[in-house]
Amino acid sequence: MDFFKVEKVTDRVFRISGLISEFMYLVKGSEKALLIDTGCGAGNIGEFVRSLTDLPLTVVLTHGHYDHAGGAGRFDEVWINPVELIPTPVHYQREATFEKLKASHPSLQPEDMSPDAMFVPAESPDGSGKKEDGARYTVYHALAPGMTFSLGGISVEAIPCPGHTPGIYCMLIVEERLLLTGDACHSISYLFFDNALSIEEYRENLLALKRQEQRWDSLLLSHPVSAAPKTMLDEEIRLCGEILAGTTDEIPYPYQDKPVFIAKAVDDQMLRKDGVYGNIIFRKDKLRKGF
Repeated sequence: MDFFKVEKVTDRVFRISGLISEFMYLVKGSEKALLIDTGCGAGNIGEFVRSLTDLPLTVVLTHGHYDHAGGAGRFDEVWINPVELIPTPVHYQREATFEKLKASHPSLQPEDMSPDAMFVPAESPDGSGKKEDGARYTVYHALAPGMTFSLGGISVEAIPCPGHTPGIYCMLIVEERLLLTGDACHSISYLFFDNALSIEEYRENLLALKRQEQRWDSLLLSHPVSAAPKTMLDEEIRLCGEILAGTTDEIPYPYQDKPVFIAKAVDDQMLRKDGVYGNIIFRKDKLRKGF
């Protein structure tokens, strides 16, 4: 089965879609290439990227959830905020992820899945290599705010925007004036996981991100849609205020036994019915700091 598709965003930026329509981005410079995120773990993202470029490759993970870091075990080294390596139920586990994906992709086979990445810090890379049980040691480097990857004629800068997870990053493709917000801010941001920040803290981080908005012209997303106008940040900030004021639609969203709500009514594609970019799924017990 075909696990990946690729489309050109610009002459130097390529969008790769995975099995569950999660988007990864490959940025090509004249000297190096950078892969942002590794998908859900289905298929060999390493081999696929190598079919697109033979440049020296750096891999950055925006955060640790399975649909972004699932393919990390296909690579020897990655960059990530170490906070994102703390396991949660949303992180990649080969067997559990396979069972989750097979329900909607019955032809998927266990051997199609990436090995579990056993992350080791760059300071102690002695454990690099394959383990006998099929897992793989992957060396990680700590991603830090403002860190810039120079690829030759084009660069990518890491900008934090915690909320969806505590250590999530946006990635600014500087010369193309494109900001990949990914799950940090997209058409329906998930703020209901146990380790997500409060709506109040998320709003503060969005405001900090917005203060740099003169640096980009538009946004790239990770799913369910691929791009959005930069005004989506304004809509998301405004929506945080409405959530805190208790004036949203508060559509119940089934998630375990938590009080979870969609802020604005959505259609069958989980997009806002009013046509506005930006929505949030939230919990009422995670509204304010110190919840």
